[in-house]
Amino acid sequence: MVTYLHKSKIVNCGVDVNEQLTQRGYCKLISQEKLQGILSKIKSQEGVRGVVVTTMDGLPLSSDLDAETTENIAAIITSLVGKALDAVRELQEGSLSFLTLDTTKGQINIAPEVKEGVILVVLKNNE
Repeated sequence: MVTYLHKSKIVNCGVDVNEQLTQRGYCKLISQEKLQGILSKIKSQEGVRGVVVTTMDGLPLSSDLDAETTENIAAIITSLVGKALDAVRELQEGSLSFLTLDTTKGQINIAPEVKEGVILVVLKNNE
């Protein structure tokens, strides 16, 4: 099973239609198994307390947190990334690659992949 994203719609398809979907504007994201493997590696790092993957529109794709927290993070971080993208564009600073928010509880690391339409969010405790 392969997951595709197109204009906020997620479509699961067999690998035999990959080329047709790519030609129609669908963006191949990653197999669910591979995604879970990557997230498990991130989660196993010292101090990581949560990992969320969301679309640029705020639709959570994967998370190891409860549903309410996941939806809250997806909505807030999507808005923040949108503002950061606007600021980088207006200041003519190239493209946004990473955001880090230092908090009293730790860090919120945000890695937007605009071309792929996804945002990776990693919550870390203070060390």
